[in-house]
Amino acid sequence: MDKLISVIIPVHNSADTIDRCVESVANQTHSNLEIILVENGSQDNTLELCNKWAEKDSRVKVFVSEKGVSKARNLGLDMATGEYFAFVDSDDYIDVTTYEKCLDSIIAEEADMVFFLTNSECQGVVTPVIEKNIEDLVFNKNVKYFFCNGSEYVRSGTIRALFSANKFKGIRYVENICCGEDLVYNLQCLDVSERRAIINEHLYYNVNSFDIPHNFVRRYVGRDNFWTSRQAEIENSEKYIIKYCSKEILDAVKFHYLVQYLNAIIVTDKNYKKAIKKFLENLFWKDAHNMKNYKAYCKHLICNAGKASKIQAFLLAHKMYGMYSLAMKIYERKF
Repeated sequence: MDKLISVIIPVHNSADTIDRCVESVANQTHSNLEIILVENGSQDNTLELCNKWAEKDSRVKVFVSEKGVSKARNLGLDMATGEYFAFVDSDDYIDVTTYEKCLDSIIAEEADMVFFLTNSECQGVVTPVIEKNIEDLVFNKNVKYFFCNGSEYVRSGTIRALFSANKFKGIRYVENICCGEDLVYNLQCLDVSERRAIINEHLYYNVNSFDIPHNFVRRYVGRDNFWTSRQAEIENSEKYIIKYCSKEILDAVKFHYLVQYLNAIIVTDKNYKKAIKKFLENLFWKDAHNMKNYKAYCKHLICNAGKASKIQAFLLAHKMYGMYSLAMKIYERKF
């Protein structure tokens, strides 16, 4: 198939990884590609490396955007001319057969988008990500799995799909949120999608320099706009969650993110009780912190989790912050 695929790669301070990333795209067995590099606010020599790629490969186009991954992806969408498009993060890389297999699948299945599986790479160790409920999500639009964790977790990143430009080119990323923008984008696409396909192969390598479960809160707790961004993420997802799932699932999602924030405060702020009180002056998060949402969270999101997770949720729901702090100190000693 000689269909043109536009591959959009936002790049920011990616000097150490951009060559491996672009090389994995440039070497695809499907070679009819348009490789769009969108530099956004780098402080290293990323732009210089991007321009070198453009000099040696005519398929590479370089653009400069304002800082922000969503703005960079939106500019990439504006510049894309392919019949299909895909996204790759600049610190990741893909299997050389990825787009050949995606194109074969999307055409054979007469689909408008095709999902594939990912690998997680941390410190050189590659682990296939197991997504038990991806079929239910993709084929039935059961979007609750975007928000689950534990054994039923489904990755929400837009990096693991090929999209039909005819169907989705007009959809844009929400630019005022710093996290969860890919989840909201996927929800918008699923909402208008008529037919989807899955490739049960791990074709994408998501590279992490940190252990996700243990260091999540430390990665984000210092970012002032992170939790307002989480709120915006939920607000932008609300209508899709209710449409394809239920109001109870929405309640569960709210408590899921509340747990993340309260955990972040307790493990990083010595004066956590005062900080929590101030945070809960926000009416959105105050509403999330109630027993109705806690019960929904336990029912839908951590039913397969271990006892420790259920105990943590119980302590936070009942505002037993001191007990939670003690439990986290004991947990920390294991690392």
